[in-house]
Amino acid sequence: MKKLLVLLALGLFVFGCVGPEPENPEVVEYGDVISVNYILKVEGDTVDTNMADIARETGIYSPFKEYQPLTFKVILGDENPLLPEFVKQTVGMSVNESKVFLVPPEEGYGIYDPTGVYNVSRYYEMDSMETVPISFFEERDINISVGEGFETDQGTVFIENITGDEVTIMYLYQQGDGFYANGFHHVVTESINFTYTVMFDVREGASYDTISLIDGSPVTVRVTELTNDTITFDENHPLAGKTLEYNVTVLDIEKPG
Repeated sequence: MKKLLVLLALGLFVFGCVGPEPENPEVVEYGDVISVNYILKVEGDTVDTNMADIARETGIYSPFKEYQPLTFKVILGDENPLLPEFVKQTVGMSVNESKVFLVPPEEGYGIYDPTGVYNVSRYYEMDSMETVPISFFEERDINISVGEGFETDQGTVFIENITGDEVTIMYLYQQGDGFYANGFHHVVTESINFTYTVMFDVREGASYDTISLIDGSPVTVRVTELTNDTITFDENHPLAGKTLEYNVTVLDIEKPG
C-alpha cells in the first residue's frame, strides 16, 4: 500500500494536478471591437499617442486633442480609417499584451512624392462678375430674378443678368471683407473698378482640405513655406516616406454577438 501511494505521489509530481486544462486567453480576431493604447515614433521621436501622460512627457501634448483609448472594429477596408498594417498587427494579441512593430512607408503613408510640392501666388485678381450655368441654381431649388441678392459662403451675391442657360452674378466686396472658397479663407485687400485683389489667408504649418491643383481630386495640403508673395503647398502626408514604429497595448476585446 505504501508503495502504491508513493507511485501516485510521483505521478502527480511529474504530470501535475489532475483536472481540466486551463483555457487559452481570448485573442484579437477579425470582427472584434477592441480598445488599445498606442505610441507612434518616427526616427526615434514620439509624434503621436492617445495617452496624455506620454504626450506631456514627450512635449507633444495638445489641449485640443481628446486623450482616450483608441476603439475600433478589427476589419480591413474603407470602413476602417486606420492603416491596414496597424489593424493586422493587432490580430492574435490578448488583453494587456504589448507589441512593438514597424510599418514601412509603402504600408504607411506612402513614398514621398516631390511633384506634390508646388508654389502658388499668395494674391490673385478676381473680377466682380462671374457667369454660371442656371442649372447651378435649379439643382439647389434656388429661385432667382434679376437684381435679387442673397448670401453665400462668398458673401453677398446679386443676380446681374439671366440669358438663356446662363446667369451673370456680381460679388460685392469691400477692402477687408473675407470669404471661404475651396477650403481656404480669402481676404479682399484692394477693390478698384469692380476688380478685387484677394489674398489667401493661410498659416505656415497649417493643413487645409481642398482640391488638388495636380489632378483635381480632394486632398489635404500643408503650407510648408509662406512669403509675402508666394505659398508653398505640399500634398504629401506629413509622414510620407517615413517608417512608423508603433507600440500598442490591447486594453479590451469585445467579441461579436
